[in-house]
Amino acid sequence: MNDCERLSDRMPEVALHRAEWTPDEAAHLAGCADCLTEWELVLAARALDETAPTVSDPSALAAALQWRLAEDRVRRTRLRQAWAFAAAAGAAAAILAAIVTQRDAGPAAGARTVAGAEALVPLPELEGLGTAQLDTLLQSLDRPFAGTSTLDASTLGEYEDGELEQVFDTWEG
Repeated sequence: MNDCERLSDRMPEVALHRAEWTPDEAAHLAGCADCLTEWELVLAARALDETAPTVSDPSALAAALQWRLAEDRVRRTRLRQAWAFAAAAGAAAAILAAIVTQRDAGPAAGARTVAGAEALVPLPELEGLGTAQLDTLLQSLDRPFAGTSTLDASTLGEYEDGELEQVFDTWEG
């Protein structure tokens, strides 16, 4: 064990006045910057220990800390609830403002309403069509497609396993 290690081990005892430095240790301490820095740290820790308050009733301190933590938890919960309420109120106000603004603005330029539809649908492709052409278009959309079906009449039993796997592969991408 070298001089620095031996001095380091004795520092707490000397700081608590349970031991004294020998002349050799005092000379080493005066000449070694590392040991002197460590000694100053030990003395600072001892000074803090002397000024630290003592706890006369540890169970009362523990109860006070638990009460304080519970109060802090309640306060944080209430704060979170208040922020959530404020966010919900802000969102509701924004939605209400958007509805009022849209209602006051009227239909958008180029927007057409479809009979029975709730929302405006902008259809710029229809801008150049006349009234007669629009009526014809609407009538053709109202008629069912004659003789055609959008459903495939085949059943899965008509296909072989390899064909079904190909169909599934194309669906999955």
